[in-house]
Amino acid sequence: MKMILFFKSRTFWFNLILAFVFLISLMLPLNWVLKQITGHGEIQNVPDVRNITLKEAQQTLENMQLIGEVLDSSAFFKNFKPGTVVQQYPEPGAGAKVGRKIKLTINRHRVESVYLPILTERTFERATSDLRSRGLVLGKVSYRPDLAEGIVLGAKANGKFINGGDLIRKGTVVDLLVGQISGPPTHSVPNVISFSLKHAVVAIQKADLQIQVMDGDQNNLDASIIKQNPIGSDGNLVVHTGGVIQVWLSDLKELNN
Repeated sequence: MKMILFFKSRTFWFNLILAFVFLISLMLPLNWVLKQITGHGEIQNVPDVRNITLKEAQQTLENMQLIGEVLDSSAFFKNFKPGTVVQQYPEPGAGAKVGRKIKLTINRHRVESVYLPILTERTFERATSDLRSRGLVLGKVSYRPDLAEGIVLGAKANGKFINGGDLIRKGTVVDLLVGQISGPPTHSVPNVISFSLKHAVVAIQKADLQIQVMDGDQNNLDASIIKQNPIGSDGNLVVHTGGVIQVWLSDLKELNN
């Protein structure tokens, strides 16, 4: 009964309130001191630590009371130096609290090597798919007359022939030689310099090619050809059927007349 009366007394509540005020007065300065020491709750911009070494990145982050943590170091990026930071999260300029971990992706020190898949006697589609699956890059595709239409006849890297099973660097550009039974018919480019437009049209159309007037009066059939593209080759230069021969005209009449 006395205990219940004590809890209801003014003395008890006065002492309780006094103790509460005392605790608050202690916690506020202590919280302020901790914030000054640790920076707790402070938001700052994340620095850009890309293109520098992991050690430099971690030191930069540490100076701002952030923590650099390696997320991945297995990838290789040819545009970055080995051992440097290529990606970070959060990104530069983002807000982060003191003590936040910044995830870093590091460029591996050595380029991974892979075995070249067997490409010869494979279809072009299969060969290109196999190249990509090994992290290799399709380069120039050349064709050679062969009964094996659409079949890979050979492969090159850096100008040298390579074979299935060869160990090459990941990301290497591989050129392919592909068989082709037949291609579009080709024709020699006639030389029509000094021809009249009328005679040039006849010569070019006879070669199953087309003519395009680039400069001059195309209605003046007596105008002389002073320039053409591609130039006449006397059989050394060929273009596909329907190819366009560009010509430039002069007001002078055909020089061969």
